[in-house]
Amino acid sequence: MKQIKLALLGLSLVASTAVFAAEHDHSKMNHGTSVPSGLAYYNEMSTKDEFKVILSTQKPFVNGSNEVEIVILNAEKKVDNADVKLKFFMPEMPGMAAMEYETEAKFINGKYKADVNLSMNGTWQYQLKFRTEDKKVRTVKGSVNY
Repeated sequence: MKQIKLALLGLSLVASTAVFAAEHDHSKMNHGTSVPSGLAYYNEMSTKDEFKVILSTQKPFVNGSNEVEIVILNAEKKVDNADVKLKFFMPEMPGMAAMEYETEAKFINGKYKADVNLSMNGTWQYQLKFRTEDKKVRTVKGSVNY
């Protein structure tokens, strides 16, 4: 009986996480044929005040090290002086603790770059926060599944 309750609790957590993400994700997912040439993953998001954030990878996400590239645009001009932080996380599920990986991105050759270390397959949610010259912190959210 206890195992059934735990299984139901786990399923409800997964379902509620998916519903929450769907209701709160204002990004446009770009997979399959709409991914720009040469990219394995591409996600374009906007903030409430019209900043555009593009997160991409050259290779599909894998267990372990993943290099992500981020472009931030304001009025179609690249923002090159922001502080950028990424947090990838997977919520707790029955028999598995919550997982989280945080890192900062560095501005290199016109893009922000970061190494993200994902410890297992599955759906990882992420928050990308950036602070611009005006000292405002903006956040965009998304998820990757591999």
